[in-house]
This record gives sequence, C-alpha cells and structure tokens, in this order.
Amino acid sequence: MKLGEIKCIFFDAADTLFRVRGGVGQVYWRVAQKYGVRGTQHEIESAFKNAFKSAPPMAFPDAKPEDIKILEKKWWYNVVKRVFSEIKIDNFDSYFEELFETFRNDAWELFPETIRVLKALKSSGFKLGIISNFDSRIYDVCSKLDIIDFFDSIVISSEVGFAKPMVGIFNIALKRNNVGPYESLHVGDSLYHDFYGARSAGIRALLLDKEGRYRNDPNVQRIDTLEEIVDILANGRKQGGKL
Repeated sequence: MKLGEIKCIFFDAADTLFRVRGGVGQVYWRVAQKYGVRGTQHEIESAFKNAFKSAPPMAFPDAKPEDIKILEKKWWYNVVKRVFSEIKIDNFDSYFEELFETFRNDAWELFPETIRVLKALKSSGFKLGIISNFDSRIYDVCSKLDIIDFFDSIVISSEVGFAKPMVGIFNIALKRNNVGPYESLHVGDSLYHDFYGARSAGIRALLLDKEGRYRNDPNVQRIDTLEEIVDILANGRKQGGKL
C-alpha cells in the first residue's frame, strides 16, 4: 500500500497517547493509604498485572446501551477485587469507588509529543480516530487532557461489543470514518492487540515500540516514538513510499 493513499490514522489510547501518571501500582497504592492497606506498591502492581491479564475482554455484545456503564464498572470491580484478594484493605467498596473516579479524573498524563503529533497530522488533512479496549471514561480522560477535539471518532470495546484484536472493532472504526482498510493506518503499543489486530482487518499498522523489544524483527513495522509518524507519512506522500 502506498503511504500517499492514507486518509485516516487510528491510535490506541492508553500507553500510546497517554499513560498513568506514576504507574498503575503507584495510583492504586496512593489511594489505598486512606483505607488501611496492608501491602506494598510493588505487590499491588504485580497483583494488578495478573488480574488484568486474566480478565475477559471488556466487550458486551448483547448489552443494552443504557446498561453499558454499569457493566463497565462491574468489570473493573471484579479486576480490582482480584488485586486485593490476598492484599488486605479496609472498606474495599469505598476504596473502589474513589479509585474508579481517580482514573476518570486525574490519573493520566499525555506523552510529551502527543499534542505536537496530533496537531501536525490534523493540519496535514488526516482524519484521526481512537480504537481502544477502554471504557466510557475515555471521553472524560480525553477532555481533561485536551485532546478530544482532534478526533473524528472514538471507538471503544465496551460500547461496540468487540475488543481488539477482533476484526469487528476495526471494521466499525473504518465505517464511521468512511474509509477503506487500504486508506488507513493504526498505531498502538501492543503487538497482539494493535499491530496484528489491525493487520487482520487489512489496515496498515505501526507498532509503538519505545523499549525496542522488536527492533530486530523484520516482520514488525515499528517506531520508537509517535513523532516518527509525521516524517514517515510526509516522506511517503512526496516519494510514493510504501508500508
């Protein structure tokens, strides 16, 4: 596919456009100080990774629209409950309520380059979208980080009934932007969910590989930072490059 054919660029959200300030374990532990937690930040971080990894996809294909936020919160309740299955904490339900709102309001920060990249791509005429296995708090997060107006669409697994790497979530994003797979590019930090997920839908993909884990893999088209996208697309338009 020629890069000059690309009209729409999709992004993953968490750990691509923004990240948890200080890390998930730090936020969980900080909020837990009010609730008599008996566990370290490291223990909480490790327990979260295990609980999150073992959780089912956040997709509710048979749900009524009015029930989605309830199901999202229940999904997260079960994840956090598993985090504290062996780490003791007082008044878990009150802790969970505060934690849930913390991740809506002030747990996130943009990567330093995010605004520059979004501005450059938008000013170059690209449509921009988000495709994420996130819940509906993403609208609040993007608003507070002042990036929501850059995006022509936000497609999240909890609302559409498909989670990455399923083809369905990518197809919905394509339809909402009235573009074909060959006219699109997806950028994200997960090899499985983002890179191979997008490619399974026929969408070109770039892996945001900040740690260089796949630097020597010739089958993975990767970038070290979001800023590389701007040069790749600019050069592709001028020179007819391919991806």
